[in-house]
Amino acid sequence: MEGEVLRLCSSEEEGLVCFSVRSGWDLWLGAQGLWAGDEVLASAVTHPDMVRIISEHGLRAVPVDIDPGMLTPRPCMLEAAFTPRTRVVLVAHLFGGRMDLGGVAKFARERGLLLVEDCAQAFKGLKRMGDPLADVSMYSFGTLKTSTALGGAILRVRDREVLDRMRWIQASSYPSQGRGGYLKKLLKVIGLVAVSRPDLYGLLARA
Repeated sequence: MEGEVLRLCSSEEEGLVCFSVRSGWDLWLGAQGLWAGDEVLASAVTHPDMVRIISEHGLRAVPVDIDPGMLTPRPCMLEAAFTPRTRVVLVAHLFGGRMDLGGVAKFARERGLLLVEDCAQAFKGLKRMGDPLADVSMYSFGTLKTSTALGGAILRVRDREVLDRMRWIQASSYPSQGRGGYLKKLLKVIGLVAVSRPDLYGLLARA
């Protein structure tokens, strides 16, 4: 099944299917071999669990403000947040849009930093899976996403050695979701969709 998903995304050599973007992010950080106290520059607007996972790896999350008009990290703020302990830049594409990674990628490359893009809100179809400027691209297909599979994520990892370590960690220590767990989620979502239909919802409201 995983091979079929990755073939659809043309990501057989660079892809990994995960339970969620958060579990994939956890896998990637675990496979990097970063030192405690190393820093991750992160978009100030992001899911709080992404920051929590950074902390659980003994790393320090450093928030970077974004331009409210372009929804991209401000170059001056990236520069101000950078220290000799900085190792990673994590940027999130927000509200279904995609930022131009050119400026952020240039900043990261000039300083030897890894660039990770969180595309959980920015899936544009199978033909546009990840910006080649990023070291890692992460896509979510959770319940609230426009293109939902009621769960799951795909990561595109350019470093093959890191990807192999992620696959080994996932296979050896991560639990897999069984059919029963997915069926339970599916039935719950079907129920929520059913009661949100206008006629049924109106009946419930009147009751």
